[in-house]
Amino acid sequence: MKTPNNLKKNLKIALYSFLGLFAIVSMICFWGLKPLLSKRIQEATLSATDGLYNVGFKKIEYEIFSGTARIVNATWEADTTLFDLLKKKKKLPNNIYKGKVNNIRLTGLRPWTIIFSKKLSIASIEIVNPNVEIIHENQPYNSFKTGKTPYQIISKFIESFSVGKISCQNINFAYTDLSTSEKINTKRIENLDLEMSNLLIDSVSHKDKDRFYYSKACFFRLKQMRLPSEDSLNVLTINDVLFSSKNKELTIRKIVNSPRYKALEYGNRSGGQDRVESIVENVKLTKINLEKLFEEKKMYAQNLWISKGKLEVFADTRPFKENIKANYKPFPHEAFRKMDIKFMVDTVHINQLKITYSEYNPDTDLVGHVHFNKIKGIALNLTNDTIPLQKNPHCLFHLNTEFMNKTSVDVNFDFNIASLNGDFKCDGKVAKMSAIDLNQVTNALAMAKAEDGLLDSFSFTMSGNKKGIKGSVKMLYHDLKVIMLQNKNQDKVLKKKIIMSIIANNFVIKNANPLRNKPVRVIAIDYHRNPSKGFFFTLWRFLLVGIKETVM
Repeated sequence: MKTPNNLKKNLKIALYSFLGLFAIVSMICFWGLKPLLSKRIQEATLSATDGLYNVGFKKIEYEIFSGTARIVNATWEADTTLFDLLKKKKKLPNNIYKGKVNNIRLTGLRPWTIIFSKKLSIASIEIVNPNVEIIHENQPYNSFKTGKTPYQIISKFIESFSVGKISCQNINFAYTDLSTSEKINTKRIENLDLEMSNLLIDSVSHKDKDRFYYSKACFFRLKQMRLPSEDSLNVLTINDVLFSSKNKELTIRKIVNSPRYKALEYGNRSGGQDRVESIVENVKLTKINLEKLFEEKKMYAQNLWISKGKLEVFADTRPFKENIKANYKPFPHEAFRKMDIKFMVDTVHINQLKITYSEYNPDTDLVGHVHFNKIKGIALNLTNDTIPLQKNPHCLFHLNTEFMNKTSVDVNFDFNIASLNGDFKCDGKVAKMSAIDLNQVTNALAMAKAEDGLLDSFSFTMSGNKKGIKGSVKMLYHDLKVIMLQNKNQDKVLKKKIIMSIIANNFVIKNANPLRNKPVRVIAIDYHRNPSKGFFFTLWRFLLVGIKETVM
């Protein structure tokens, strides 16, 4: 009869002992959590950064039953007095950070696991509205392989650290690069959301190739980023950037380059530079090399998909006394080679692009437009990184487009990205079309229009660099008849010059190529470039020379 009573008594003792132990542990956790964590965090930070950083927070709130903690007003800042000392020791990092977070919420936090198992496991960490400042300056003794690993940092205090989910909302940070000798420019990114899942740092997790920065998956979203140009004439806006480490993909909904001023005012402020307006939609990079991206800050990917966009280039041919912006306008592949961010994309897939080249003629006060619609094709070996360029410096474009909404055009580009002279090659062929379809262009730019005529084919080859283009144009046509025009009363209405039209058609213009019993005329061209004008202006001028010398 005593056995049940003894069992009951023992159970009560065990229960009261457990409750007592739980109460004691709870009190220790409640009253001792802040100094314990403060000490451990500060020790870990000082050890990992050679005493460079100080970390602090206002208070820690902890609910023992739910395992929820809240850290209020967390800050971290570098001790600037140590900069010179760490430089001498060759221990100063490339990046210096300063930050502040008003609120950090942790769930599933069980401090006693640290006491009994030396493992810290957290269900989730939520961070809202963090502000981070980054100052970057390359130190010659640093490389991405020489720093301490996260496990080396935490191993002095715990055996492992794991978090089920980390969520950072509305991150705002400023990035200043001091490595260049040019004007120091601070770039700011706002409204960045970041999410990481299944984070694990222990002695073996760094060997898990399925992990990215020790997590099974990392996802971030940037709602919008605005980057004004150095001359304040343009604004680059990037909308909805989505990155997934699990899928190794980066998608961008829209990239917009917006000039701040309308066409002629832009020319006044830039000294006659081309006004470029562009919209690129549905950009997607696939099979990204994550190691290159986050350890070497290089974007290596297998494919780049661009499914929709437009590019509008306006050339102002008015004479300007002084080029305000620059005496030399680099070609696109020259500018690409000099970009700070290094790219390597095996294949670029292009679909549904539109390019419009417009040119203003001050003599007629009119603008001529050339349209290339439904551009599709591929580009191979798009890179500006040094080592890949040594192996293969050529980026090849193979494109098909619809010219003036009337006929098909095939064009190929070969850009030598490594060339310091901006070397490139190009060839193309235009299918049959009516000469009348070009009147909008010739009216504005040549004060002439076709009354009749058929273009049988148009082909060209060119080899160029930053100084100019050499090549040839072969234009086959027949039954060409033109009308010469004049601008009366500056009313932008061009009138027919009857006598000049008769003289042109009978004595100046060759109405066919080839003429009867004559060989085909192939025009050799050596065009010297205006260095302040852009790529499209230079190509168009080369082709105009060929057209003019063919028909006259």
